Amino acid sequence: MDGIEWNAFDLPNIPIFTTDLTPEIMDYLWARIEQAKVDQESCNKFLAGNISKSLVLKDEEDYFLNLVIGPLTREFVSTDKRWEIPFGQRTNVKMSLSWWVNFQNQTEFNPIHRHSGILSFVIFMKIPTDWREQHELPFSSHSGGPAASDFCFSYTDILGEGGEHGIFLDKDKEGTMLVFPSALRHQVYPYYNCDEQRITIAGNMLWDVV
Repeated sequence: MDGIEWNAFDLPNIPIFTTDLTPEIMDYLWARIEQAKVDQESCNKFLAGNISKSLVLKDEEDYFLNLVIGPLTREFVSTDKRWEIPFGQRTNVKMSLSWWVNFQNQTEFNPIHRHSGILSFVIFMKIPTDWREQHELPFSSHSGGPAASDFCFSYTDILGEGGEHGIFLDKDKEGTMLVFPSALRHQVYPYYNCDEQRITIAGNMLWDVV
């Protein structure tokens, strides 16, 4: 799809898309992060996260929208009727991108929440910890579910039973992008014993009336 190779894995009746972004795209994202540090446009008050700093990102010349997330969203909408334009056949509707960068410190977390929009995404830019070490911490080692440092999806299956799917994070996940329906609940567990920040990008694809 426009040079981006997407893979998919399914929670019960819920598609999740994933890809490893190219060095060129990662360089672009790091440049956007550096510009966000200059602009210092905070978006913390609009987000659920208990995270010290989240900054608005700007997509220069719609590079990321046109190359990465836009084509996937259009294909997703075209193949699943649940995500069609919510305004009937109106032609003055277009997709837009809202995104931001999170600078997460140890002990900070994102409680369970959902997003607005069609599709949402997370990109793991910098992961300073190893999930194996985090899972061996005394309060995590006996957990039967997601534990310290995990990114976790929560869902309800067709029988009404709740389920969880954890994404285990370490440096190998840097450059990985996950794309999922915006209504899918998810959360980010805190990590410990590391003074370095975890850096992630998150965002939503929205319908805009123009």
